[in-house]
Amino acid sequence: MPATPEDVRARLARADRAAREAAAGFERDSRAALTRLKTRPIHERFAALEEDAAQLLPEHRRELLLSIRARSDEAESATRSAPRHASRIAIWRGRLPFHARRLTRDALLALCLLLALVLAYRHTPISWVEVRGDRDVTTAWVMPDGRPAGDRLVAGRAYALMRDADGVAELRDWRTGEGYAATRVPSDWLQTRSRPSR
Repeated sequence: MPATPEDVRARLARADRAAREAAAGFERDSRAALTRLKTRPIHERFAALEEDAAQLLPEHRRELLLSIRARSDEAESATRSAPRHASRIAIWRGRLPFHARRLTRDALLALCLLLALVLAYRHTPISWVEVRGDRDVTTAWVMPDGRPAGDRLVAGRAYALMRDADGVAELRDWRTGEGYAATRVPSDWLQTRSRPSR
């Protein structure tokens, strides 16, 4: 006699129930094996991973592996822990070789920053000045390579005041196509100018 649709549905339901019961039983057995193995020493846990792989579900195998890793990390930190009487400086010195690359990088960056600040300081004018009075003043301008670059300060023209120390002012003036010319004159020859327009 052919099977009716109700018979087929009943068989499917029984098969589904049997499969669920089998899966639940296998999960129980796997969980029990995991609990038992977690109490064993690490070498036995490793052996269980190799030999008894069939009795553990993948998630339980992963949990067992994590328990092995946690135990080995605890053992390693216990062997490497610093003694209680060690000072912070001793601990820092002990870790110094591991930080050498970062410290070297930071030192080089600090050095570059310091050089940039020194260059900026040396090349930034303090203020803009002009000749006091309405007459040109005789002085010798010199280019960085030592060539002469003129013989006077023009009245009414703005010059960059780079340094002013001990009554002597160091001035710079841009020469198109050549660079900055420099000269030194007594500070009392000059007066401050509000802007560098010529």
